Amino acid sequence: MCEVVLGEFLKEIKKNPSSVKFAEMANILVIHCQTTDDLIQLTAMCWMREFIQLAGRVMLPYSSGILTAVLPCLAYDDRKKSIKEVANVCNQSLMKLVTPEDDEPDELKPVVQRQTEPNPDDSLGKQEGAASGGPDGSCDSSFSSGISVFTPASTERAPVTLHLDGIVQVLNCHLSDMAIGMMTRIAVLKWLYHLYIKTPRKMFRHTDSLFPILLQTLSDESDEVILKDLEVLAEIASSPAGQTDDPGPLDGPDLRISHSELQVPTPSRIGLLNSPGTKGLECSPSTPTMNSYFYKFMINLLKRFSSERKLLEVRGPFIIRQLCLLLNAENIFHSMADILLREEDLKFASTMVHALNTILLTSTELFQLRNQLKDLKTLESQNLFCCLYRSWCHNPVTTVSLCFLTQNYQHAYDLIQKFGDLEVTVDFLTEVDKLVQLIECPIFTYLRLQLLDVKNNPYLIKALYGLLMLLPQSSAFQLLSHRLQCVPNPELLQTEDSMKAAPNSQKADSPCIDYAELLQHFEKVQNKHLEVRHQRSGRGDHPDRRVVL
Repeated sequence: MCEVVLGEFLKEIKKNPSSVKFAEMANILVIHCQTTDDLIQLTAMCWMREFIQLAGRVMLPYSSGILTAVLPCLAYDDRKKSIKEVANVCNQSLMKLVTPEDDEPDELKPVVQRQTEPNPDDSLGKQEGAASGGPDGSCDSSFSSGISVFTPASTERAPVTLHLDGIVQVLNCHLSDMAIGMMTRIAVLKWLYHLYIKTPRKMFRHTDSLFPILLQTLSDESDEVILKDLEVLAEIASSPAGQTDDPGPLDGPDLRISHSELQVPTPSRIGLLNSPGTKGLECSPSTPTMNSYFYKFMINLLKRFSSERKLLEVRGPFIIRQLCLLLNAENIFHSMADILLREEDLKFASTMVHALNTILLTSTELFQLRNQLKDLKTLESQNLFCCLYRSWCHNPVTTVSLCFLTQNYQHAYDLIQKFGDLEVTVDFLTEVDKLVQLIECPIFTYLRLQLLDVKNNPYLIKALYGLLMLLPQSSAFQLLSHRLQCVPNPELLQTEDSMKAAPNSQKADSPCIDYAELLQHFEKVQNKHLEVRHQRSGRGDHPDRRVVL
């Protein structure tokens, strides 16, 4: 009987929606949408769906309460499929009500309009009393409260304001709850992304409180949740609304410097870097940032990889590849290399550089960046190479692979010559083994074809023979040995043109790169690694597995 009466009442409301006081009944529905009784919850949710579609933006002041009721329902299983479907319609309809006009400052709106808006908190108190005052607390609460739900059609309604504080608080709570369902978490992230798109200026007031939980969500078990989370973080890092003139806290970028070239910190910034309680990666002298939060995002992402190594191993490549699609790949690699250059944990720096190098060499998402580095024709590409090189020095084998990628074969040979002074470990030889496997992959097709031009690429052949001499008699040794056996006799391939051509052992079109200085930097970084390994060994820690030669 109660269901029939409610149905008839809803029909009357739909016939004449312009004269209905939707705001007066909104919180009644919010309360009953959270009940444990399936029938009452479904009925209230259906009413909520109709109210949102009929009243439109009048329901916006109650968005936080509506989301509190609707979001948990999105994770229901098939036993409550009807409630889940209606809740999804409510969620989508409410989201569409948020427009760019909601990003306008409240000061620009007329005072009269703001005063005449319904107060959801006051109304909530009234409706709670009404909902609990009736005999059954569900069917006739709006009538027992003495509220007239109809108003003359000529009454003008004042424009409503979107109260972001309450909405963000609800979204933050749901995202922080690890027990919440996957679909609810995805819906929360969609809401955050939508709000950053439609109301960026107001949303950036809440970014500092949202940022930690968004970073924590990267550890979620669901790939879909991580993808949505990365979309939100990428929007935060790239939105023009996130750009500020204030240099910000110490772990943010220096916004007064925007060159793409890695530069030396100014004396004042060096003082900040060396201040007590500040780590080496807390500040950067320069990076090609997208906005004030971009560099902060890169720093905190690397910190999370450092503190949660399993996340780096299992999800690290996936996260970085997706970020390269959502943001600028060159910016990401440039900034991460810049940060790792100042990393105090050398073991993590080596591990992270190896991961980044593998992504750079193998991911289809980085095809354009590889092509940019392959030729080093522009000053920007040369600066990027130098920036990557300085951080890549944390890992000797990745440094050689970077030289192979950029066709700096003479420098690669010079580096391999330095390997004789390094401490050879099983991990080191394993990485050489993996490099040999990479050389046989399509990424290095151009390198293998250059083996035909023996006269112009002598240092390429010498570098490959150097790798061969480093390897023990293994499958990788046999693989590289067979490849080098295919190198033709230069005397048999000589033509008149090739006899006149000069050797091209080092790239002639990159005179701005000081390879001697880069080699010195490599030696300096490796000496630091050797010192740290010996200190760790002296404390009784288990060092890298050594090879007794």
